[in-house]
Amino acid sequence: MITLANLNREEALRYMGVRSNSVDEQTTALMDKAEYDILKLCRPVYTFAEISKDSPALGGKDIMKVLEKSEKVILIASTLGIYVDKLIRKTQVTDMAQAFVIDSMASVAIEQFMDKIELELKNIYSGYYFTRRYSPGYGDYPLECQQKVIKLLNTEKKIGLGITSSLMMNPTKSVTAVIGLNKNPVRGAGTDCKNKCMLCGNTDCPYRKKEEQ
Repeated sequence: MITLANLNREEALRYMGVRSNSVDEQTTALMDKAEYDILKLCRPVYTFAEISKDSPALGGKDIMKVLEKSEKVILIASTLGIYVDKLIRKTQVTDMAQAFVIDSMASVAIEQFMDKIELELKNIYSGYYFTRRYSPGYGDYPLECQQKVIKLLNTEKKIGLGITSSLMMNPTKSVTAVIGLNKNPVRGAGTDCKNKCMLCGNTDCPYRKKEEQ
């Protein structure tokens, strides 16, 4: 079972739109409580499957470029579970500032969980080079493909992850992603980029890292 010992504060501050050199005691206290509550309540689970490059769960030119020379393609879905969502909703009623911090740090938590999933998969698929993760909504990969991902992986039954009519995942702190596996390093496939923002053409994203703008 994958667990998290702590959460990346730098990434959480980026989600919050706060500079790391301007964090005050109040913000630190909010982050301390958020981290404690999230780590206590999260129940991270995931599922994955190999898919073909012509899978209906894929779409757009960007993802095809990433997977162009991949010999295998993995589709992953993961979630922190319902209790983190409940924590956010409950806190929004009484303390919006704390709820905002919890929401930001939970987003970091699911990404860190995905990092650990990737390490597990690298042990399973030893000998392959992994591209960066690519999710519906990145670049021109249609968000509508999320429905096909959920259906293909049967996530509602396997990990309790569903999707609403407005394409919001439920629980919200969940991620689906595609990874290409290559026998050799492939330039341009995202294997050597600093972060996933480099793979996305959405330069107006408020969460985009400054070095990629």
